[in-house]
Amino acid sequence: MATGTIISLGLYFVVMLGIGLFAYRQTDTNVEGYMLGGRQLGPAVTALSAGASDMSGWMLMGLPGAMYVSGLSAGWIAVGLTLGALANYMLVAPRLRVYTEVANNSITLPDYFENRFADNTRLLRVIASVVIVVFFT
Repeated sequence: MATGTIISLGLYFVVMLGIGLFAYRQTDTNVEGYMLGGRQLGPAVTALSAGASDMSGWMLMGLPGAMYVSGLSAGWIAVGLTLGALANYMLVAPRLRVYTEVANNSITLPDYFENRFADNTRLLRVIASVVIVVFFT
């Protein structure tokens, strides 16, 4: 490796570690602070983060493959995904945010279902977890 590349990479690592250390000192030590940003992120940042996490692999690999196999008619998939995400962020997300705080400060959807419907058997948590693992991984 060239000396300039090693120096650039080293500086990059130092800056990333510095940002991580700064953020670590600014955050809470509980799980909610880590997983939800202490519930202090705005709707736009939350929407961008969720969209990037949810759609990145599909939009970069799945959609082009579907369009290659099916032709331009598969372009409607992107339209449907965009409209579905918009409806989710405008209709579902605001209510879910409020209800997750009321339902014992739930962090995940399985937590929310268990707390919202007072399921002491943990059956809803298990079913929701299985659905997430099977259909979203």
